Amino acid sequence: MSSKIQSDRVFTRKQVNDLLNAALNKTLLEVDKARIFEKHSGRIKVTGVAGDIVEISILGCSRNSIQAPDLIIDGVPTELKTTGMVEPKKRDSLIPYECKEPVSITAVSIPTIVGEEFETSNFWHKLEHLLWVYYWYKSSKTVTLETYKTFPIIGFQFYEFSEDDRLRLKEDWLLVRDFLIVIHRDYPTQAERDNQYPRLSSELRGKLLLIDTAPKYPHSPRFRLKRSFATVIASQYFSQRQFEKLAKPITKYTEVDEKCEQLTAAYSGKSFEEIARELGIQLSSGANSHGVTVKNFAEQVVLKMFGSNAKRLNDIEDFAKIGVIAKSLPLTKNGYPKESMKMFTPDFEEWVAEESFEESFLRSYFAENQFILIVYEYTHPDAKNKDPKYIVFKEFKRVVISEDFIENQVKRFWTEVRSLIRDKRLEIVKAYKKDGTPIINQKSGSHREAPNFPKEADSDVFMRGSAPNADESNKTLIINGLRMLPQEVWLSKRATFKLFNN
Repeated sequence: MSSKIQSDRVFTRKQVNDLLNAALNKTLLEVDKARIFEKHSGRIKVTGVAGDIVEISILGCSRNSIQAPDLIIDGVPTELKTTGMVEPKKRDSLIPYECKEPVSITAVSIPTIVGEEFETSNFWHKLEHLLWVYYWYKSSKTVTLETYKTFPIIGFQFYEFSEDDRLRLKEDWLLVRDFLIVIHRDYPTQAERDNQYPRLSSELRGKLLLIDTAPKYPHSPRFRLKRSFATVIASQYFSQRQFEKLAKPITKYTEVDEKCEQLTAAYSGKSFEEIARELGIQLSSGANSHGVTVKNFAEQVVLKMFGSNAKRLNDIEDFAKIGVIAKSLPLTKNGYPKESMKMFTPDFEEWVAEESFEESFLRSYFAENQFILIVYEYTHPDAKNKDPKYIVFKEFKRVVISEDFIENQVKRFWTEVRSLIRDKRLEIVKAYKKDGTPIINQKSGSHREAPNFPKEADSDVFMRGSAPNADESNKTLIINGLRMLPQEVWLSKRATFKLFNN
């Protein structure tokens, strides 16, 4: 492999360190000695420019299109990955940056991967030894080339995967290869195979731990590191964050399923009060009491069942890497969800600027993450009674949002919200009873009103305001000059019911 590398791609580690240290905290334009930006002048979509600047302007390499790793550093073939970092979307995040998007590795190469082995595959050659270079994408929306020039380089690291991650990557790669082997075995003609290849991205999405494949065939699919996985790698560099490690690492999603089944068998039919006592969790019983709330109980039980004393799932390295989120699912006595499910707080500026649903944060949230549901039932005759001794645990269940739901319900919601804001159709609508009298908010005494975003009545994915009450002081979000309560993305009771029963 090294014989294919041009001489200007051979370095010592000290040379690379010196060159990249000299570029730290400088903007991409300031380090662009090869005038890469001039060559991209007039382009609307900015892709690959930062990588070219690091490779050509900072390291001094000439252009190269071979599939082997980019560089030879101290005799070791090393792949260069230049990655944009953004500020974390969660307000309480413990990390200074997160990856803007999944990290592309290499083409899936459908015709040849069926004859490869992992250790000698092009996929592993690209990943075995990495040089990450990070720049700060200082915007919540897609930017022009001029703005891109102002983004600074903020760090770099040489990186090799742990043995646990190598095994996870191997398992993922084998799932992709073996899936394609079966297609080639069962469908002898190329026309038949072409009809089957699109299944690759959708059918394996719920099984792959650290990678995915995108875009969907017939577009040439590529292997990508999931955004959650790449973010953990970066956060360990930037914050030296110490994640808790499980005694037994998760290597397959089926291991999570087995834990869920074990816990269901052990605790189904018991009250939250009984389970909390057995697991040593202090459970809150009222507004003024201390302990874990009913809403947060799911996450705490998941942590306990994996033998962890962490406070949040994302404090555990395995869960942070594979993108697992715990959600509560309360049921009524007839087995129907008691309430809709809150998902996340959106960034509307980013949402409006996104040019395609495929690259949107909304799609990545539903497509990349998996959910562990803690399903329970309120048994007290008074539906408002939330005493833990009257809340009965039913089961734990891992769920994956289907491709069909994402490409239809989620996409329709994304399109409508974007259109309302872009086309200036967003408005604040006051609520009235059937007889025409105003509906009054009990806590604030104000006339109930809300923006005309999709509502639960007509959309499985919808928007709802979130605040202690509807007082004017809580209307801190302004869109198109309209003041409103902070908005959250929710799943309807209908969608949650289907999710739970699939």
